[in-house]
Amino acid sequence: MSYFGQQYPLYYPQSISGYEKVKMITMTQTTMMETEQRTKQLVIFGATGDLCKKKLIPALHKLWEQGLLENNLLITGTARREPTVQQWKESLGDYPEEFFHHLDYQPSDLTKVETLQNLQQAEDVTYFLSVPPERYEDAIVNLKEAGCLEDPERSRVVVEKPFGHNYKSADHLQSVVSRHLREKQVYRIDHYLGKDTVNNILATRFSNILLEPLWNRNYIEEIQVYATETIGCEGRSQYYEGSGVIRDMLQNHLLQIISLVAMEPPSKIDAREIRREKVKVLAAMRLGKKLIPGQYIGYREEEGVDDHSEVPTFVAGDIYIDNWRWQGVPFYYMTGKNLPYGCVEVVVKLKSPPQQLFDGHEANDRIVMRFQPNAHLDIRIDIKKPGLDDSVELATLSHDYPMENASQGYTKLLYEAMAGNQSHFVHAEEVLESWRIVDDLLCVGDQCKIRTVPHLYHPGTWGPSHKTQFITDWEYPE
Repeated sequence: MSYFGQQYPLYYPQSISGYEKVKMITMTQTTMMETEQRTKQLVIFGATGDLCKKKLIPALHKLWEQGLLENNLLITGTARREPTVQQWKESLGDYPEEFFHHLDYQPSDLTKVETLQNLQQAEDVTYFLSVPPERYEDAIVNLKEAGCLEDPERSRVVVEKPFGHNYKSADHLQSVVSRHLREKQVYRIDHYLGKDTVNNILATRFSNILLEPLWNRNYIEEIQVYATETIGCEGRSQYYEGSGVIRDMLQNHLLQIISLVAMEPPSKIDAREIRREKVKVLAAMRLGKKLIPGQYIGYREEEGVDDHSEVPTFVAGDIYIDNWRWQGVPFYYMTGKNLPYGCVEVVVKLKSPPQQLFDGHEANDRIVMRFQPNAHLDIRIDIKKPGLDDSVELATLSHDYPMENASQGYTKLLYEAMAGNQSHFVHAEEVLESWRIVDDLLCVGDQCKIRTVPHLYHPGTWGPSHKTQFITDWEYPE
């Protein structure tokens, strides 16, 4: 670069190392930063299981189709079973041979250190633990002992949810992790954070001066958060018996959405600053007193479910955030199975103007963020009704989120893990704070601080509505 006839070297940020280059991709509506892939080898433990077959391999194939996998990337599947490489590939489904060139298979056992030492074949490796959560501890300890995680710049571990079963177990698991790894090596997945529509919360809030001044207790009356399903357990009832809706949805997905909705603006859009603000808002959260657990009629008849099971398949209630921005504003949540409509959305109810000057005004000012299905953003306001009088009617300004090029779940998360980008992964402190918030809800029996015995409800209804109707005036999605 020339400046007044003198040559000066171009400046580049110190955060960009030789292993991490940055490229700009211009999209139709926005410009985004993408980190180039650093990983030279991806090792998938539990490679003969359903998650690998149904989620991970399709996601990797999608990245390959988009030209986002390095030509020299090696994808090594591993498990205790010992199929041949060809048998494993055939079990995955029908994929192009060019994609299969990336794949290899080696048997290993996470409980036996000697079987792990030959897995690493590249200088930069990402290990994906697609195994039951109770094996995470052995996996981390033995991978470290095998020498697979020595270099914190060139090795990382991706951990599926749930990270722990309650606060105590999560705290113990984190103590194991912190003794053997640096936080920068750990990628805790919440697949909701891999959805473009969920990540659009930050863009909607912080890229628009129209909305951010309203985003506080002075203008917002309440916020409702929904994550509802029309199906029941559908063959997952045995898993659900040990999980329930609190662990399956509230502790992770819903609290992550609430933290994105409520967090303060980060100083910049990177992993450290985003996660720092999420931890702060989670630390300020507490449960209200309007908890209503529910269980759909027929759940106890499903295979693997105890005849007297008290596992909730539905929960609704309130959460408060004790900080300057949100003091006194209720965040109402509802999530469950066998409900009338399946969706994930946030409804922001704005306060009414201090004086009603027009006829026909109702407290309908809303900002609605729908994440799935048919993702869109709605802003509902009053406009003058055509005619001679001065009455008003509701108008909706709506934008449908373009899904053609949207990244989803594991496709985005695998790409970012292999690139060393933790922006959409969960920090250890986020996990512990979220378990702290819901810990009382996990109690079973007569000694619990609050009622956790579920109320029964009929499939196809909005849960035990004879109880939930007293929580708030719900804006049921439709």
